[in-house]
Amino acid sequence: MIEFELSPITVLVGHAGTGKTNTALGLALAEAAAGRKVTLADLDVVNPYFRSSDYPELLSDAGIRLVAPVLARTTLDTPSLTGELDAIIGKMRADPEQRLIIDVGGDDDGATTIGRWSRALHDADAQVYYVVSAFRALTTNPADAAAMLPNIEGHSHLKATAVLNTSNLGDETTAEHVEHGRAFAREVARLCGLPLAATVVPEVAGYAGVADEPFVVMPRHVHLPWD
Repeated sequence: MIEFELSPITVLVGHAGTGKTNTALGLALAEAAAGRKVTLADLDVVNPYFRSSDYPELLSDAGIRLVAPVLARTTLDTPSLTGELDAIIGKMRADPEQRLIIDVGGDDDGATTIGRWSRALHDADAQVYYVVSAFRALTTNPADAAAMLPNIEGHSHLKATAVLNTSNLGDETTAEHVEHGRAFAREVARLCGLPLAATVVPEVAGYAGVADEPFVVMPRHVHLPWD
């Protein structure tokens, strides 16, 4: 199996419904389990649902530092960020065992938020992954998913460095779903002129496919309202 290695700074961008937050949580937990010092920054200041900051106990139990909007987990939904992230980005080069994972909001307004740190992230060689899913209702066609990236890049002032495939249907995912998602993501990556960094899937019984990209098996951490 090809290992998926994170850079010191990983930025996840993409529209809502792609599994971005679950992926951010899963990657942070995996890096912490590997003994690294991890910070997860939740920059979703627009969408009140499916935020990384909704899981502070999960993160703190794993020793992960959470940077979140000041009013996260309150009844107020006013965009407000602390200055913590500036200092964290500045210190990343000094400690190669640190990891910073940034979960960016899932729309154009959310992408705008990260623009405040775009120069610092570029100077720090941050990896920017465009997260896509074949099962997101509004972008089941690769061309539609690819067409959204320039708008996200324009709002965030960051260029995506690779595509990250998160196509799955949770516990109902089959081997056929995995292969469909991989084909979808490969085409999105081709249209965007980017490499496919990895495929993120839950545990899939019977899947024995061979892939050129790393596979990341990740449990579901985000709870749905009907769970």
